[in-house]
Amino acid sequence: MAATHDIQSWLNGDVLRSKAIREQYPLIGLIVVLVFVYIFMGYQAGRQQHRFTDTKKEMLDAKFRYMTISAQLTNTTRQSQVAAALREQGSTLQENRIPPTKITHD
Repeated sequence: MAATHDIQSWLNGDVLRSKAIREQYPLIGLIVVLVFVYIFMGYQAGRQQHRFTDTKKEMLDAKFRYMTISAQLTNTTRQSQVAAALREQGSTLQENRIPPTKITHD
């Protein structure tokens, strides 16, 4: 019969009204608060991880854009490319085939 009494007292809520449990209410409240803080911090950490991943992807995209633009700029500013572009535009400028010389005063 004692087991039935225990089950009935749990179902009726009599156990929660007992003096031993009432003395533990502050501890139970603290545990509940800590559980909510733990869950909140987990969500915050996940959100921060997503932001970090997104920022890392943006930085990688910017790096590749920079590398592409830099390669294009290097290619278009080569002497041969500039000379070809000038010829296409009908310019009469020609490349100097004589290397530069240094003038010194003795």
